[in-house]
Amino acid sequence: MSSSPVLFLHSSMSSGQQWNALRESINQPSVAPDISGYGKAEMPTSQRSEHQLAFELKALSDQIPEQPFHLVGHSYGAANALRLARLRPEKVISLTLFEPVAFHLLGKDDPQQQSVLALSQKIENFIDQDDPASAAACFIDYWNGEGTFSRLNEKMQSIFCQGIIKVAYDFAALLNEDCQPKDLKTILCPVLLLEGAESQPTTHAVMSTLRSVFHEAEHHNLPCGHMGPLTHPHLVNPLVSQFIATHNKAR
Repeated sequence: MSSSPVLFLHSSMSSGQQWNALRESINQPSVAPDISGYGKAEMPTSQRSEHQLAFELKALSDQIPEQPFHLVGHSYGAANALRLARLRPEKVISLTLFEPVAFHLLGKDDPQQQSVLALSQKIENFIDQDDPASAAACFIDYWNGEGTFSRLNEKMQSIFCQGIIKVAYDFAALLNEDCQPKDLKTILCPVLLLEGAESQPTTHAVMSTLRSVFHEAEHHNLPCGHMGPLTHPHLVNPLVSQFIATHNKAR
């Protein structure tokens, strides 16, 4: 078995700990750093409206393996993984993406791009009004269904209220990213694309774009939503483990 490491990148409002069970199951070296503003990582120092994915990866640079590695990302982490894989293709052995929120890949006139812009602006407006609870509810309910935030206990609501500021940074970074589908042609490694059948049209639009770019990618549409790696690890983790194992052997 190859000893090539695996780099895991988590979603917004999460931390590297979301990958603990999967890391234990793959039986090879791995790292799952906290992206800035989450877990134990410090908030970015950039202006919110000027935040970029490049800043995220620079902050993670000392935790990215020096030798070639397998790369796994979910949501915001997957968008960061796409950037890393296209700029450092020689380092990435395989690429696994669960619904990257790479909305910059959609055309500016795409209705799904417009939907994302509206969501981002709504969250910004609530933050500007010093109403983090409404901002957090807007975000959580978008991805998990109407009323999800209100059903959470006070502790979880408080955690999400604290994290919503970084979510606004994340939206800015995604919308500031200058990358078109043709730019992903630098990625030549095997690709695994995972999505949830119950997720939002915005991420399905991104996944459709990725499938058109990566014609030979392995693809699975799973009976779950956007937070599948957390809510349905029994569906997601075996597929990721098998994909990594297959491409360990291929090397």
